[in-house]
Amino acid sequence: MALVSIAALSVGPAAQADVAGDRALSAASKCQSGPWYPDYSYTFGSPYSFTSGQTRVRHAQLRLSDMNSAFVSTKWPGMTIWLERTDGRVCGPKKVVSQGDGTYLATVRYLSNPGHGVRVCIKYRTGDTRCGKWKKE
Repeated sequence: MALVSIAALSVGPAAQADVAGDRALSAASKCQSGPWYPDYSYTFGSPYSFTSGQTRVRHAQLRLSDMNSAFVSTKWPGMTIWLERTDGRVCGPKKVVSQGDGTYLATVRYLSNPGHGVRVCIKYRTGDTRCGKWKKE
């Protein structure tokens, strides 16, 4: 089982998304299963992870296997989150789920990225999309 590190992250602006549209996300999305060996999670700070109002988005990577995951915590229902690679491969999207206390959470995992950049993106129910910066290998 992977060990998860919880780290304090700096808050910074996220890059605006240049997503081609919902059609690109509806294409075959492939998330991978986690590694069969123990691995260590590292959460990237800004500009790969970001906070916007009451929404926190975290981009993490398993250090040995180079597999990426993403997490969103928000007060806004209807939001989706996904990981995307520079070659167009997508893991997600996944819609947030109510926690019963006014918060909504979602996690997507895993997307491998050797030789490719990867970033995390969210889409509000209004259609606005925000992405972290590309994390390049």
